[in-house]
Amino acid sequence: MKTISCDVLILGGGSAGLWAAYSCAQARPDAQIVIVDKGPKDWGGLMTMAGGDFEAVLDPDTVDQWIQDFVYYFDGLCDQKLMEEILTRSRDRLADYERFGCEFFRMEDGKRKFVRQRGLDHVKLYPAQLKGRGGELMVKNLVRQLQECKVQRLGRILLGTFLRQGDRVCGALGFDTITGEQYRFDAKVVIAASGMGGWKTSYGKNTPTGETMQMAWEAGAILQNMEFARVWNMPRYFGWEGQTVLMPLGARFVNRNGESFMDRYSPVLGPNTDPHYTTIAMAMEVRAGRGPITFDLSRIQQENLILLRPQNGWQKLNYDKLSDLGMDLFRDSTEWVPQMTVAYGGLRADAWGNTGVPGLLAAGTARATEPGVYAGGFALMTTSVLGHMAGENAARLLDETQAARPDTDVDAEMARLFEPMGRTGLFYKDVLHHIQSVVFPYDVSIIKTEESLARARKELLHIIENEVPAMAAADPHYLLKLIETRAVAFVSLMYVTASLERRETRAGHYREDYPTRNENDLAWLCLKRNGSDTDPEFYRVPVPLAEYRFPVTRYYQDNFNFSE
Repeated sequence: MKTISCDVLILGGGSAGLWAAYSCAQARPDAQIVIVDKGPKDWGGLMTMAGGDFEAVLDPDTVDQWIQDFVYYFDGLCDQKLMEEILTRSRDRLADYERFGCEFFRMEDGKRKFVRQRGLDHVKLYPAQLKGRGGELMVKNLVRQLQECKVQRLGRILLGTFLRQGDRVCGALGFDTITGEQYRFDAKVVIAASGMGGWKTSYGKNTPTGETMQMAWEAGAILQNMEFARVWNMPRYFGWEGQTVLMPLGARFVNRNGESFMDRYSPVLGPNTDPHYTTIAMAMEVRAGRGPITFDLSRIQQENLILLRPQNGWQKLNYDKLSDLGMDLFRDSTEWVPQMTVAYGGLRADAWGNTGVPGLLAAGTARATEPGVYAGGFALMTTSVLGHMAGENAARLLDETQAARPDTDVDAEMARLFEPMGRTGLFYKDVLHHIQSVVFPYDVSIIKTEESLARARKELLHIIENEVPAMAAADPHYLLKLIETRAVAFVSLMYVTASLERRETRAGHYREDYPTRNENDLAWLCLKRNGSDTDPEFYRVPVPLAEYRFPVTRYYQDNFNFSE
């Protein structure tokens, strides 16, 4: 077993993990910082797949204006103090990116190009100069900074369980997913920055599966926002990133009758709205016999096409594949479908990443931030800011934290991790497909009802109790896939169970049997372990409006009418 001792161990080398390492190294140049990622070294996680568009509060906008937009957009489920911290620091992170060498689109007069988001008054994104490569360049520039800071970075290692001293997290155990070599990491502070859970769908959403979330849950962390998931609009034949730019510039979805159906469901916002509301409408249109749904870009002005056409990277590959099929995204109407992608739920933490579990911080999308609705560029903003803040916090904690002596039975935990290897059993992909078949139907993922959610929960319990323990892995690579699938099952159960518990419609959570808000339930839904991994204990944390500066006076969901 290879043992590595460090001051700060970071799980995940995406946006949040890279920023956490950078800020910690800036604050404590003497600190030994290690990033461990299950993907290739320095690949950058989902940021590599992102378009590179970034949200930031720039003049003449104010932080207060943006906070009020998000209070409205989140249907009141907005942590105003957290949002203030994020938005206040967003300008600095954008400036850092530009200082590192990233470029954002500017018009001929030198002013920044921006695209307003979701029909909100102030929230806007700033597009990357190179469409399709913006996120990739962000990663390369951040990695260059970490090389100068002497941050150690390791890839192809899956961490499967935390080391603990009593209640304190003080490291992790894992293995090389190619060779099977066992690893032990001892650390004073651990930062979970490995992203959210998910369902291993198209392109960049194949890797977030929630194993770190499950590890943290087992260590005593609280989960929040598990009833929310990202159900996105996707082309049927290929993956694409950037409809957050397309819709405000004139793109629209139309049904088989050629109708821009969002104008009917939301006369005020029309197609320029959050994709979660669009997918509800898409499901209703198909259910009513007005499918398939196609994407119409004919109204976008020619001068804006430069923001959309990919110059390089994976989107250029997909664009070329589509062209080979005789279709042009910017000329032809192409069929689009809803797609379940990732979970919005995560670890409950404060602005500085403190989870309540000693020694364990959470950053980026590993923590719960937004309630199931998403504005373009929001993730790149929040992961950079929250990663940076968690890194600062880790640097402070080092001054008051001594090295621990774990009481974890390392040999027993390693044996538990490797137990599925070398035996015969179910192939992970068959179990994964079964989980997907339970969660993906529209009456579980989009238009939820008590009956459909209860049916899904029953089937997921069967999978977790009978199929997950029966999986087997032939080698370390498939052991990685098996552990990911186990986490997908866990995330799925938490998602369905929390969706049953929230008996109202709010933000990205739509209950067809409870289609309106419960005015007495403006609260975050939290889950904690009570001795059982399949029967979580729920409690609600009311949104503390008396402590906040802005009242909830309007709701984004009031722009929509989905009654048929």
